[in-house]
Amino acid sequence: MKDEPIMSAMSVPVALSPSASSAAESSSLAGVAGVAGVAGAAVSQSSTSPGRGAPESVADVAAPVPSPKPSLGERLGHWFGRGAGKTGGQGGGPKDGKGDKGDGKVVPAKLSPRAEGALRRQLTQCLSARLTDSAANEAARDFMARYGAASPEEQLALLTVVADICASDGSAGADTGKDGDGAGAKRAASGLAGALGSARVRFLKRFNALPDGLPFLVRWRSDMLHHRSSLPGLAALEEDLGSLFSTWFDVGLLELHPITWDSPASLLEKLMRYEAVHEISSWADLRNRLDSDRRCYAFFHPRMPREPLIFVEVAFVPDMAADVHSLLDEKAPLEDLRRVRWAIFYSISNTQPGLRGVSFGNFLLKRVIDELQVDFPKLRNFATLSPIPGFNDWLKQLTSQALAEALGPKRAKLLAQEASLASAASGAQMVAWLQTSAERKSVQALQRSLGEALAAHYLARETVRAQPRDPVARFHLGNGARVERINWHADLSKKGAKQSCGMMVNYLYEPDELDANLQRLIDGEPALGRAVSRLL
Repeated sequence: MKDEPIMSAMSVPVALSPSASSAAESSSLAGVAGVAGVAGAAVSQSSTSPGRGAPESVADVAAPVPSPKPSLGERLGHWFGRGAGKTGGQGGGPKDGKGDKGDGKVVPAKLSPRAEGALRRQLTQCLSARLTDSAANEAARDFMARYGAASPEEQLALLTVVADICASDGSAGADTGKDGDGAGAKRAASGLAGALGSARVRFLKRFNALPDGLPFLVRWRSDMLHHRSSLPGLAALEEDLGSLFSTWFDVGLLELHPITWDSPASLLEKLMRYEAVHEISSWADLRNRLDSDRRCYAFFHPRMPREPLIFVEVAFVPDMAADVHSLLDEKAPLEDLRRVRWAIFYSISNTQPGLRGVSFGNFLLKRVIDELQVDFPKLRNFATLSPIPGFNDWLKQLTSQALAEALGPKRAKLLAQEASLASAASGAQMVAWLQTSAERKSVQALQRSLGEALAAHYLARETVRAQPRDPVARFHLGNGARVERINWHADLSKKGAKQSCGMMVNYLYEPDELDANLQRLIDGEPALGRAVSRLL
């Protein structure tokens, strides 16, 4: 049993730079729920201990044992010397309350006219000069260093100038035309658009060519996305950068690596910080997730070798998992890898808000399945245990009529007979009822029956622009998976109750059926298992 969190023989944790501003879609895939799996060298399991291998001693502890009360972010902030409670973009939140309106919004610092003028000249040089211009490259290096060391307020001030220059009609040496007539104005406008576009791309490529330039651009785009609504001039630059990332982070350039308990301490710290689906509460929890009957894999970019881009956690179990609590139980005995029949992807996390819109999660799962089949040739069953993050929000907005339509006539009649609910109950009332702890078994059975039916309808029938409404379903069905089973009370944490009344879903990955299932999704009929079809 892993009752004593330790750091094995690893080095003392290294302080990490604060993460970029959190993305709204960090979701359970992070935007689409992620998957993590680790391939690693085979680990032998002791036949004398019934539980998960305990640390040999407590003397090897290299990090304080975390308290169960504060959040993980607060604990890591305390461990690494960053004050708890700070919010904001890259580099931490407003210091001592400065630059904060009181509503969490950062106010840009005031630049002096001389400083702003110098900055404009510096950025214009970076925009207009050739990529081989050493002076412009040095100016870009100086800006990158200045931005990285700046406070959030100063970073916003710098971004404001960048947005103004990149949206300015007079930058990048555009030809404005000299004849003054309408035709000349049109030619000038057309030439200006092309000049600005190529100048912005050259501007971004200049940073990418610098050492540590790519990690800087990833963090920078995260800030652009965060401030884009208040700085419309950033839109074109952010879109150009997103397009470049699609090439620079092409899946063919990414490397799949396992993360194990023997990985560097700094990488394990990032794993704890980036986990977006099921919070890692302690070092003992982390060690449990990296034990011999578990795997964790991540995609890395060669120019960001210490920064996982997306990772998936995998558990080997004898049957398709029905609840996350048994998977995360630190006291559960180790599984015999010679007898396991299922590989369960129970957590997938995107780690970089700046790479939003760059799709490589689907390739990750397929690569991991290939790796697992090499390590375990007899392993044939692959499934997820996934959250349903949009279920409660969807259900709450249903009117009583829409709720009855989603349930169907037979189930709607059963609902009308429930004394604890008012007649013609709305979706919001339904959510509250599903979250209550009923005493009578008949009511418990009704809650389960109606809850699972509504979840099946939501996953299989609710769409947005011809795509599944739920982001996690959109991700897995888009990979060619099948909605296999709805699991009642599979996640009884506060997060699970808030998202989906504690329900989770298994998506089944059958390698030989992925293409056919994807075609069914394109045709408007997502692949469903028998148990889910019976609920509709």
